[in-house]
Amino acid sequence: MLDANKVLKGAKIAEVFSQERGTLIVHCKLSDENIFAEFCVVPGNAHLTLKKNYSRAKKNTVNFFEEAIGDVISSFLIADDDRIVKISCEQSTLFFAIRGKYTNIFCMTKANQIIPFKSVKEELLEQTKAEFAKKTFISGWNKLDLEIGETDNYPDEIRKKYPVLGKDIIMEFNARSNNPDKKESIILLESIIEEIRMSKPCILIDEELREINLGFENFKSLSFTEKKIFDDIFEAENFLLSKQFYLNARQSKLKLINNHLDRELNKVTDKINKIRAIIDRGTRVNELNKLGNLLLANLGLIKRGMTSITVEDIFTSGESITIKLNPKLSSQKNVDLYFDKSRAEKAGFTKSKELITKAESEYKFLRQAEDSLNNNTTIKELELLMKKLKIKPSDQKETDNDISSKFKQYKIDGKYKIFVGRDSKNNDLLTTKFAKQNDYWFHARGVSGSHVVLRVDNAKEAVPKNILKKAAALAAYHSKAKTSGITPVAFTFKKYVVKKKGDSAGTVHLLREDVLLVKPEIPDGCEFISLQERQE
Repeated sequence: MLDANKVLKGAKIAEVFSQERGTLIVHCKLSDENIFAEFCVVPGNAHLTLKKNYSRAKKNTVNFFEEAIGDVISSFLIADDDRIVKISCEQSTLFFAIRGKYTNIFCMTKANQIIPFKSVKEELLEQTKAEFAKKTFISGWNKLDLEIGETDNYPDEIRKKYPVLGKDIIMEFNARSNNPDKKESIILLESIIEEIRMSKPCILIDEELREINLGFENFKSLSFTEKKIFDDIFEAENFLLSKQFYLNARQSKLKLINNHLDRELNKVTDKINKIRAIIDRGTRVNELNKLGNLLLANLGLIKRGMTSITVEDIFTSGESITIKLNPKLSSQKNVDLYFDKSRAEKAGFTKSKELITKAESEYKFLRQAEDSLNNNTTIKELELLMKKLKIKPSDQKETDNDISSKFKQYKIDGKYKIFVGRDSKNNDLLTTKFAKQNDYWFHARGVSGSHVVLRVDNAKEAVPKNILKKAAALAAYHSKAKTSGITPVAFTFKKYVVKKKGDSAGTVHLLREDVLLVKPEIPDGCEFISLQERQE
């Protein structure tokens, strides 16, 4: 907190926003300098760090804590017995409480109103406010009373007393201890805390395990192949976050490639086995040609309605041979059928030989790609390989999520997602780009209004009729018939909704439709989902 005070004391809060799930940015200005405090509430990665540069996106960002905008920071404090950071301002206060999955940021206004970053039930908010009021906050290091009663598990018991002692400190204690008695345990823990206070932060990199951790100069609990020492804790933390981002990005691409290779290798192996079976079986070209010629030689004996004919095999042994016929075809067409089958068999056999060559070449390419992956493969090399394999990056696969933010969104009965267009152009985007083939599509009949899409995640699971009626009620509500009584609403699967060339924005045509008569309303069990809630 001392480092944060040095940097941010007296700074004015310019904006507070989020453009990434679980991350809140507090943009501060001190004279002509911009400083960005980044708070992350994601469990397992909760952190606070300061950055000199941060690029806010032009869209898909949400503002928070408007009550704090323009306020001046007076101090950074920390609870003397807990992992709660308090940012005191002249008119408001921010609290950053690190508590596993309940980690959150709160803004306390001058009127004593508490506002959370992540949604919290009202009763819990009041409890949180009361808890913060009882805490003692300090600007320096916590002075901990490390004395506890008799115990066989000193480090875990002392951590229960002081949650501020992170698991990394306990890990270091265990790495250095040799079953000391209680007095020695206290001395050891005091020395570790003092060492953290006095020594420089460092980043410990283990290239073999592909791990990176924040530690201090003489830490023994973390393995490493490389150690980087920093003068400033925020400098060390930003390096850690940057390196973690790189490793996570690399790991994500590796996973995409490996999954793709496993899937494609299974497909091409199955293809090769099927084609080989066809080739090993051999071609029936000569046999089918012979049967066709035998029928041709006995053309006068074939009558419509016959299912087979027995003739002398003049091309081989002279013995009798029975040939199947199609009773619905004439004699000549039965002959032609066998010659057609012969030609198809020849073409298919030739095609199979071409396909096996191509499939084996593809198999070899995939195996080479698999062999090229190792611990030293860089992100750039992985991206080139992804391009060769025609793998779309994971962020491109999430385009639906990005587009969904452009529409109004509801949830019916806590399960069924409804998307509503905002205007004509937005209706086009919803229907032609976002909706999937088996999604339900709704529109109030005879009046202008929003396109409404009910997302169907599992096409094999029937959507109950009451859900369809509720979606239809929403479509009527978002139309010019909003104030009418019972309103007809057309609905169909999106695959039956087409847009013709030259149609104006929002205009579509239905290849088939059903109609529901509903009251325009936001029905019971239907909840509007805000952009903020979607990001959470």
